[in-house]
Amino acid sequence: MIGRWWYYLKYAARNLRRSTRWTIFAIFCIAAGVAAVVALRSLGLAIGDSLVENVRQQNHGDITLSFSSSGGFSFDLGSSADNADTFTPNAVANAQQWAQQHNATFTAYTLNSASQVTPIDAVTVGRPQFVSLFLIDPETFPPTSPIELLDPAGTTLRDALAGENSIVISQNLAASQSLSVGDTVRVSGTEETFTVTGIAPTEAEAGTGNLFASFFGFAYLPISDAAILQVPEQPNTISIALPSGTPSETIEQYARELLPLTRAPNYTTSSELLESNQIAGDIIGRFIVVMGLGALLIGGVGIINTMLVMVGRRTNEIAALKTFGLKGRQVAAMFLSEALLLGIMGSIVGVVLGLLLTGVVYQYGETFLQQRLPARIYPEAILYGMVLGTVVTLVFGVLPVLTANKVRPATILRPNETALPATGCLNVFITLILVVVVIGAIAGRILGSIPAGIIGVALTLLLLAFLVGVMWVIVWFVGKLPSFGIADLRLALRNLSSRRIRTATTLLALAAGMFALSSITFVGAGTRELLNFQLTQNFGGNVLVFPLLGMVSPAIGQATVNAQVSNMQGIEYTTQTMTYAANLIAIDGAPPPETELQALMDEAPRRAQRIFNALRLQARETTNPNPTPFTVIAGRTLTPEDNGRAVMLVSDDFLTQQRGIGLGSMLTLEYNGATYSFEVVGILGTASGVFSSVGQYIIPPDSITQSPDFTLTTLQVAPENLNQALLDLSANPLIIALDISFIDSLLGRLIAQFSAIPTIVGLLSLLAAAVAMANTVSLATLERRRQIGILKAVGLKGQRVLWIMLLENTAIGLLGGFLGIGLSALGVALMTALGTGIPTPIPSTAVPVAIALMTAAVLIAWVATFLSARPAVRERVTNVLRYE
Repeated sequence: MIGRWWYYLKYAARNLRRSTRWTIFAIFCIAAGVAAVVALRSLGLAIGDSLVENVRQQNHGDITLSFSSSGGFSFDLGSSADNADTFTPNAVANAQQWAQQHNATFTAYTLNSASQVTPIDAVTVGRPQFVSLFLIDPETFPPTSPIELLDPAGTTLRDALAGENSIVISQNLAASQSLSVGDTVRVSGTEETFTVTGIAPTEAEAGTGNLFASFFGFAYLPISDAAILQVPEQPNTISIALPSGTPSETIEQYARELLPLTRAPNYTTSSELLESNQIAGDIIGRFIVVMGLGALLIGGVGIINTMLVMVGRRTNEIAALKTFGLKGRQVAAMFLSEALLLGIMGSIVGVVLGLLLTGVVYQYGETFLQQRLPARIYPEAILYGMVLGTVVTLVFGVLPVLTANKVRPATILRPNETALPATGCLNVFITLILVVVVIGAIAGRILGSIPAGIIGVALTLLLLAFLVGVMWVIVWFVGKLPSFGIADLRLALRNLSSRRIRTATTLLALAAGMFALSSITFVGAGTRELLNFQLTQNFGGNVLVFPLLGMVSPAIGQATVNAQVSNMQGIEYTTQTMTYAANLIAIDGAPPPETELQALMDEAPRRAQRIFNALRLQARETTNPNPTPFTVIAGRTLTPEDNGRAVMLVSDDFLTQQRGIGLGSMLTLEYNGATYSFEVVGILGTASGVFSSVGQYIIPPDSITQSPDFTLTTLQVAPENLNQALLDLSANPLIIALDISFIDSLLGRLIAQFSAIPTIVGLLSLLAAAVAMANTVSLATLERRRQIGILKAVGLKGQRVLWIMLLENTAIGLLGGFLGIGLSALGVALMTALGTGIPTPIPSTAVPVAIALMTAAVLIAWVATFLSARPAVRERVTNVLRYE
């Protein structure tokens, strides 16, 4: 038995060696998929290790007690001005005494995510940047291992903060604001300047525990500077590091002991953070590998195509073997041996390529996690790649094997009839079932549910079959296009549609890679442009001002804003948006009718009912001489002459329609115990978007005499004065100022960080598609050797034959790029049309990416043609005709 299989393997190796050129392309088809799996699995494992190994550093110890809500990605507006959200001196003393009794290290500090850092010098003022601000005791922070700075190299945090008015900033903050050691900055809450004395590594604070620091950066200041910054001098966070090796159960017990001693509202332990990070790392790792299976499937299709062509060219050989007495199962075993060798060789090459790609892939992972990933070789990733590559190759080699088994011995008597036998519905069905079960089991094993994996693969194959059908129609249509009397173009179009299924799968692979990369860029750029449009249209300015005291007393908060704004330069106009939450009492003197949604809300808690029943009244007062008009679809809009009058605009939503509200309706409202009646003079259109007009009720300023629930002040500041205005506003600790570009940068960084993993998966899939296309061109050249020989025999030069093939594959590249990018552009056009009313298929900032992707599609086609077709084109005519 062993000797027989050894013979099969030797026979398979000889056949693969005889077809070296096409064997190499087949190997690289599977190698591209294996490389993607190895690189992505290594990335997933590295992310998991990074999350687990840095738990104590992320938590600043084993137990962290905190009043601050700025972990993760919250934006804490009130912590800088609320003394109730800090530990009392007695609580700090109790925690410190407890730490001494348990041989633990202790530190207390303030964490605030409502602070800004602004670069300044003698001439210019930079743009203020929100950061996570740590007011620390340099002698005790952190209670774990010391933080070593990147610049000056080897310096500790304690040494860098020893001087007066010194500040240490993170690497990502330094990069985004072009800051370096020795530069001068301002910190919100004071007009004093600070000198950058050190740059800390981003991973010191960034990560899943503090996404705000990941996106924008952080800064360290001595807690003794709290008075200068006009923030509470008492800390809002306490961290304790227990002796190494303390059991997780003991850590949890100690944390519960500390709660009553400190009266902290919440705590985080390293053990629970470790557990949550392990779960997160496992989910991320599984998700990444599943995304990489797409590249492996593309390689599997290349294996099918290669082996089917080989079977078609070796029908005489197969018939001869059967004539000599070999059974069908023995012939099948020979071809299965070829698939096995291809899988092993492709997997080995893929593993090597995958290990080489990890350096590039890790950079995207570090962008996503904002943590340095350990540079390791993971045997598990190598084993994953080897097993998956071999199994997938064997599975996809089943269909060619079944086809080879159908070759009849009588074929040898008809040597001119070398057509491949029909595959047969049964063979295709068996192959599909095998692919679904095996690949589904692999995906399910990764996901943790084999049935879910099988169902997911089955649905994916159905979708792929539909898409291949669509591509088949497109290829057929392109093949019917007129050639305008150009013979070369006619031949190229005919060749393009001669093997439609194979061309369709190649086109789908290329279009999928283009779609993945273009959609990430287009959607991100389109969302940012849409958000900027919505913010500008709805807020009427480029700076949003929030008074912290407005949460306690709107009148005092607004007075603080007015006093600050009155002394500032460069303000072109000011807009104040007042909001009121009023109750609807009557419509035209009758109680409002009960709607279907109202009946459902009657079962909800009373608090939810009050929120639902309240109408959002909005009044806007502006000094803008050309304010943005409201979108009115019936009646009229509001004018300055309506100020103080009892008129309103209502949105044309389903509640308005069900309540029977229309032009001329009188709405009786109750606000803070007073009753007001408003006449509806206009109906607002329900434009969708980030800030839609659904549920809005617009009233003129001064039509309600009582103070509003909240007032948002929006400033339109001249661009040359914008940085200085933001700096002046940040000096007041009772005011938070946001410029529109901050929201845009927030969204941009969110997109850049969270699209890092999909981007690298898209790049790897595009690489697999490029290899598959090269393989397709190679197989097409192999099948057309006789045609090429005849063309050259009748006088065509080799360069012209190559030009015909170049035309054919350029058409495939252009089609793939156009379909992938076009589908992304269509989605963005729909999104922007709903948000702004103007469809924008390709955002202006994404045009270079679109051009680059189309260029890449054409270059892939050209490189594939030159690598695959040129050797055959240069072959002698006599050799081709003799063997063909």
